Amino acid sequence: MAIYVGSYDWGPCINKIVFNIDQKINPDELNISDFIVDRILYQKDAALKMTNGPLTITNVFCSDSKGKKINTASSYITILTDVYPTAQNSSPFPGFIASGVFENFYKFRITNEKLNIKISNVQGFVNEEVSKFSKDSFDFDVTKEKKEEKISLQYMFYFPENQNVNTKIPLILWFHSIGESGSNPYLVLLGTKTTALAGQKIQSHFKNGVAILAPQCPTGWLETTEENIFGIRYWEPVDIDGSVKKVTSPIRNFLNKFIDIKENETEPFAATSYYTEAITQMLYNFLEKHPEIDRNRIYVGGCSAGGYMTMNMMIQHPEIFAAAFPTCEYYLDNKISKKQIKQLAEKPLWFTYAENDPTVKPNDNCIPTINRLRDAGAKNLKVSVFPNVIDLSGKYLMDRTAKPGDTTFGLPYEYDGHYSWIYVLNDQCKDGNENLFDWLSKQSK
Repeated sequence: MAIYVGSYDWGPCINKIVFNIDQKINPDELNISDFIVDRILYQKDAALKMTNGPLTITNVFCSDSKGKKINTASSYITILTDVYPTAQNSSPFPGFIASGVFENFYKFRITNEKLNIKISNVQGFVNEEVSKFSKDSFDFDVTKEKKEEKISLQYMFYFPENQNVNTKIPLILWFHSIGESGSNPYLVLLGTKTTALAGQKIQSHFKNGVAILAPQCPTGWLETTEENIFGIRYWEPVDIDGSVKKVTSPIRNFLNKFIDIKENETEPFAATSYYTEAITQMLYNFLEKHPEIDRNRIYVGGCSAGGYMTMNMMIQHPEIFAAAFPTCEYYLDNKISKKQIKQLAEKPLWFTYAENDPTVKPNDNCIPTINRLRDAGAKNLKVSVFPNVIDLSGKYLMDRTAKPGDTTFGLPYEYDGHYSWIYVLNDQCKDGNENLFDWLSKQSK
């Protein structure tokens, strides 16, 4: 069977399954109620398998090998499944925590007792947007205090179609959120619809298109270089030094009105990502392989933990990037020193967040950072603020069963307030009349 997976705002969702039963079936023999599609989780190198639950079937019909409906007998059958933000068992990926223990993809089983059908052989997953990308990897050796470690980074990359070999093109380095961490780089593209970066809507803002580089973190970008006494690395946003600053900052701010107190220029504790240098060397390696990339137009963006990594790279290696667009970024403001704010104020930055974000509190992260950047005289600072995150396509409603007269009738589906990357990847971010990606395309070192 071939599993067709769509790229949607909420993540990957199976929308079609095409399979061959090696015998012709007439269309009038097919009934939705006779079919069951189960999602099954297999453990690696073991016989353990768990039925995760059924998919909701919306239609079934005779088809050709590509899933196109035909009205005559066929050995190919196509099943359409529910496409909706809350569709049950519709993702082909196990949760990121389980990705190291279980197979990278779920298995699926189709049964129809009346027609004596039982199929569980998945030949592959199909997504046209994903097929535009290529896959590669990079290994980086870490040596610290006589300890040697190897960081293996997988990454997906895209180059514009019909690219002119004599034309330099810009590059977007995109960092995924925590949910796309693990060992399956396809999750990076589908977990938050990163495939949209290679879509015509965003690509059209760049004269000759823009290349995309999307690495996958094995654990999480939030893992820092600092270790506890047991040798275990801290994860941002650990706030060990935050409680001290809450006491000292008001005093310092008051005294600064009368005298200039120099701030300690050392970086705050547990602020730098463990993956900083591995990513930096991966990027340089990628640039060596692809001389067509314009070194003066390398942009960096990401969401949530990837927004943290975006800020981290701008703080640690601002010389590489022409601009950055962090989204619902998870970089605590009290982890950014006064010196670092001054450096960031020199760079073009575009922040995006939703005011009702319950996961990454804007008041602890981007809002105070934006205010400090403005106070530092940032000349190219843009911000897109949304009260919440709702579907703007008109395709998905909050209550699909609501009828005219109901209070919920016609209301758009509302996502978790943390999902402000939906606006970014749907090219819906503006500051005044200026569009995010149009602005980004104009930035150069």
